[in-house]
Amino acid sequence: MRWLVLAALLLMLVLTTTSAYIRLSQAGLGCADWPACYGRARLPEAGQLLPEHAPLFWAHALHRLAASSVGLLLVLIVFLGRDQLQGSGARLAAWTVLALAGVLAVLGMVTPSNLPAVTLGNLLGGMTMIALLWWLHQRGRGASAGAGRMLLWLAFGAMALQIALGGMIGARQAALACVTLPACTGGWWPESTDWRLFNPFFGLPASDTASTALAPLAMAHRYGALLVAAILCALGIRAIRRGARTAALGWALLGMLGLQLLLGAAMVLANFLLPLALMHNLCAALLLGATISLLWRDAPAKEQV
Repeated sequence: MRWLVLAALLLMLVLTTTSAYIRLSQAGLGCADWPACYGRARLPEAGQLLPEHAPLFWAHALHRLAASSVGLLLVLIVFLGRDQLQGSGARLAAWTVLALAGVLAVLGMVTPSNLPAVTLGNLLGGMTMIALLWWLHQRGRGASAGAGRMLLWLAFGAMALQIALGGMIGARQAALACVTLPACTGGWWPESTDWRLFNPFFGLPASDTASTALAPLAMAHRYGALLVAAILCALGIRAIRRGARTAALGWALLGMLGLQLLLGAAMVLANFLLPLALMHNLCAALLLGATISLLWRDAPAKEQV
């Protein structure tokens, strides 16, 4: 069972990475003349196929292969988990991952969409599946308690919000709204803010998609990064101080956090190169997994998958 869960988890990392490549390429980050074609549709016309040599063709093929393989593995996990997964929580997690896979398959029928809610549904759904699979793989190694558990749940909430803000930036095509560090074009917050930007169920008119109008999204993402960094630093330092059992994981958490912050800054300085954006997306998933691992590393082992 543990190997099945690990295989599904690795395939989900492939799935989310290829999904990010497809999403960001269609938003213009993969254009040779970047940023000239930013925001232009790169999908083929109805009935046409992408050329076999095009990177997007292989990305779509790998994405569908990974999605099909994950679906098969999840069915096996749920079927075999009736006997091998100990505890109702583990079985519920397995069923939830399978249900999310079905929801994402339905969302795939309406993707891409001008409605940010579709993009967020795909992004948050995929990250939630990774989180639950990571939880299933790590379970049985104890559980944290007291203030530590509260800090972990605070970290999960802050990371979910930060991932959602990143997804909104992609959905609104707002990457070019802030091309300077640390402030946005000399200011720490725009003088006027259209708060509808943050509503994933609201499609902005074309006249409201200028870079200056989208700046609040980018700045909110940067302030969210500071919040997440503060919480994860506290978690990492706490893990290191608890002893050898959690020290390695604490150092890994701090290391990945530093890498994620560097990737975010590098994207801005390098005019949002597509490889950096993909690494930023993958590192977010790994950072989420490292945080989840802390749930099972603060007390003696109790149960195994």
